[in-house]
Amino acid sequence: MDKYKHRVSFRLEKRKDKNGNLPEELPINADITFSGKRIWYYSGYRIAIAKWDEKAQRVKRNNFNSDDVSATDINQRLVKIASAVDDAFAQLELREEEVTPTTVRDELKRILNEEKSTRLTVAQVYQLLIDERENELKSSSSTAQWTKGTLTKHKTMLRHLNDFKTGLYFEDVKDDLLARFELFLIGKGLSNNYTHQSMKTIKGFFNWATKKGYNRNVAYQAYSQRFHDETKSDSTINLYALSDEELASIQTFPTSRKAIDRTRDIFVFACYTGLRFSDVIALRWSNVSGDILDVISKKTNHRQRFALATEALRILAKYPKSPDEDDPRIFPTISNQKYNSHLKEVGKLAGMTGDWITEKQSGRTKTREVRLKYELLTSHVARRTFVTMCLRKGMSPEDIRAVTGHTTADMMMKYVKFDDESKREKMSILNEDAQIGVETVFDHAITDDERIRLGL
Repeated sequence: MDKYKHRVSFRLEKRKDKNGNLPEELPINADITFSGKRIWYYSGYRIAIAKWDEKAQRVKRNNFNSDDVSATDINQRLVKIASAVDDAFAQLELREEEVTPTTVRDELKRILNEEKSTRLTVAQVYQLLIDERENELKSSSSTAQWTKGTLTKHKTMLRHLNDFKTGLYFEDVKDDLLARFELFLIGKGLSNNYTHQSMKTIKGFFNWATKKGYNRNVAYQAYSQRFHDETKSDSTINLYALSDEELASIQTFPTSRKAIDRTRDIFVFACYTGLRFSDVIALRWSNVSGDILDVISKKTNHRQRFALATEALRILAKYPKSPDEDDPRIFPTISNQKYNSHLKEVGKLAGMTGDWITEKQSGRTKTREVRLKYELLTSHVARRTFVTMCLRKGMSPEDIRAVTGHTTADMMMKYVKFDDESKREKMSILNEDAQIGVETVFDHAITDDERIRLGL
């Protein structure tokens, strides 16, 4: 019958990325047409355009893809898919079933032994990754690929996925599904910034699943995220750094409470080194040699080596190395959550009762809120304060990056926060130029002959 007539060909999926470029290797898809309809079936392999014979619809002989799969193996897979397509239509005709994209695809998967029931869902594979990384942390946290914070982030991501859709398979992940997932996160009241970072997290998982062979659908790679945090373009909000006066007030307020004093020391040390909280709290005396600090960042695994400022050395002197320990930590252990809680009290005791503006964007809706400064005091304010303070004192961006470990100037500048006084000081340069004036040759007596020679 005509309704069972069909045609199958093989093509490279020439989907460009968000920059308009093709990837080095393209997916090989089976293009199946019937009754005015068309479906695509991913072969499971990718190949470079130069290695593809478009006329023969096969990989050119004696070639390999980046996974070292030979042309022979890939072409055998294509022959198997073409044969399975013929069998699928024959079975549908034999059973006199309606021919639809869904029935054709399901029958094809059954013949190729790729039914959903024999494979893992996206959530099941994600759980495998999470379990693997969690076991690494338990067995050897110093060599684990994830930190506890990263583990928590992925566990939260998995919960979002399960809330969004159960029974999700990798072949279901297309542009429209990823767009719906973004809208789902926004619909939960989550910010654009959180949603944007979540989509980067899920893409990281998909990359891992693809590399491990769980996923053959690479459509996610070309997906362009819809929601971005427009509030980041406004330097007056959400970027908090201390002025010189505010930092001095934190350093000098009196307290007899050891927990508050230790929190203050860790924070001020971070303000004078630019280290993240995770790196400060992990410091050992083996990281210090005289006035030189040598540490490998837990987040980036990059080495940072630089001379310590006098204030940082003063704080270290308050925590001398115990003679009965080989290589103890410098600062007492405290969780990030507890530390941030104590920081709020540090800020309050230091008199930080001025205002900071916080803004959240969810979808197209922006909400602003004026908060007391001490309420927004967190561990990361120290790192921003360091970058801002160094720029304020004239250190070059390149030198600052050498200390902080930022790989690009753009990344570092996200940490910069100049207060009104700093901006007023910089703009005063215009006033100085107006007072000094500009001296020219016309302010001096020169002869007509000299003017002619100078072309004046």
